[in-house]
Amino acid sequence: MLITLAIASKLLLYLGALATIGILSHFCLSIQSRLKWIWLASGLSMIGTVSKLFVANAQLAGSITEIFNQNTFRWVWQSNGTQFIVFVSGTFLALLARLVPSLRLKKAAAFIAILTISAGFAASGHTQGAENMPLLPLWVVPHILIAGFWIWAPVSLWPHKSLPDDVVIGKTERFSIFAVWAVPVLFLSGLYLLWRLNGNQWDAYFTLYGGMLLVKLAAALFLLGVGTYNKYRLAHILKTSPETGRDMLRRTLSIELGFFAIVIACILLATTLTGPGGHHH
Repeated sequence: MLITLAIASKLLLYLGALATIGILSHFCLSIQSRLKWIWLASGLSMIGTVSKLFVANAQLAGSITEIFNQNTFRWVWQSNGTQFIVFVSGTFLALLARLVPSLRLKKAAAFIAILTISAGFAASGHTQGAENMPLLPLWVVPHILIAGFWIWAPVSLWPHKSLPDDVVIGKTERFSIFAVWAVPVLFLSGLYLLWRLNGNQWDAYFTLYGGMLLVKLAAALFLLGVGTYNKYRLAHILKTSPETGRDMLRRTLSIELGFFAIVIACILLATTLTGPGGHHH
């Protein structure tokens, strides 16, 4: 029961936080003109942040009935409090970006929110426990930032029938300009984190934790290939044969969505059921 709740709370947090980063980054880069869905994404992130804290308290106390146990909560807060504050601050800034009237202030608040929420993932977790690697959590920030940017693409770039061809082409081209360099950084930072968290040892890749992260990395490599295809082939087809290009774009984005689900599932399993140096298969 507690493991199920832990996975559910993390799922809400990951989906909400990554979607919030995605919405804000696509807005800052003018891929989308409005902060649509930011209320829903921020709400999911906030629910996930709060529930993760209390589920951790129940896990430490050993029972779901002890979810509000004050004696264990102070220990939970010591390891999770910083992340909680950072995520809440980032969510507040995301909503501020939605509410302020000035475009310049919107983008400024959005940019700070992106960095803050990305830093939230570095404020707790396995990178914090890595021995003799105090700077390792810093690698998480660009990794998460780019992941959020990439994960939001199927929503932001979806070629709705109501959108004119030039708008669809413009969105795709604008996304590709940033994706062509951002996604390799995502892959390389993920590769580096996998290597360092597994203790630089080959046999560590045969643990549940190492296996899940390898599957995640393989999915990311596939997504890198899809991104390259989008950049050099799909953009041309959209211009020369818009209807065919739209169909291909829908199929490509749907495939990406499926692989994103695999990536999220791998992260949830790796961080909830095991950790670096976990048991061998």
